Amino acid sequence: MYTPSFALAVLASILYGLTFLWLFYLTIIKYRAWYFTCVVIGAAIEVAGYALRCVSIKNPTDIGTFASTLSLIVLAPVLVAAGNYLLIGRLIRVTLPADNHRVFGVHGRLLTRIFVGFDIVSFLVQGSGSSVASSVEWVGSTADVGVKILIAGLGLQAVAFLFFMAIFARFHFLARRAAVGEAPVGWERVVVAVYVSSVLILIRCIYRVAEFAEGVEGYSFTHEWMFWVFEAVPMLVAIGVFCVFHPSAYPGHDGGKAAIGKGNKGGEGGDSEELSMGMSRYQDRS
Repeated sequence: MYTPSFALAVLASILYGLTFLWLFYLTIIKYRAWYFTCVVIGAAIEVAGYALRCVSIKNPTDIGTFASTLSLIVLAPVLVAAGNYLLIGRLIRVTLPADNHRVFGVHGRLLTRIFVGFDIVSFLVQGSGSSVASSVEWVGSTADVGVKILIAGLGLQAVAFLFFMAIFARFHFLARRAAVGEAPVGWERVVVAVYVSSVLILIRCIYRVAEFAEGVEGYSFTHEWMFWVFEAVPMLVAIGVFCVFHPSAYPGHDGGKAAIGKGNKGGEGGDSEELSMGMSRYQDRS
């Protein structure tokens, strides 16, 4: 193992803290975009994880604190991923014609449910693995079992993201060809944000799978730069991009009725409430 940098841990805590505060303001106070609360919670967990990393560095013999910071930083991205999954259904609804809210034959609302479902399963598997490993402070044969469970959850998340990105790219292709006139101004900026966030989360997932597969004696666990380059920076940008291109910042041409952050009237009007209820259940389980 390496001797971690306290200065970098403090810097990360500050940067994640500022990102969380701004995203909280935009999501909860300014736009009241409750559907995006999962990303705010994910950002808050990241802050807690890096704050505990600072404490852990100053108390190297406290394995419990180390286990806690590792668990928090590993699990937080699952909630950020949920935000991306929720956005595909909303983007489909406000950009594509009402009679064509489908990608590869699957309705946008069903796509959201499928991927959020995968995210919940991934969270539960990763959480179970992390709990098993943390219960023995990430040491011993029991911890090895927990790590294997954790790797399975991370692998599931990576596979789900690959499918998600393929479907999202197809949606983007369709939207560029046939976006409705009342589509929100700036909707493509939100698409860019989802691309950036998703690619970075995927990179981070691949890194974590490789890291845990190598074990504590592997290169990733023994070289700190890997953590900062493939975990800390990617997730900071994956969250921060929504501070720049917040999905609720782009109203429709009608003054907001077709906004990305609001449900449409008519046949799709109940989708916003449905998604909010789904995320409430999701957050209760997490």
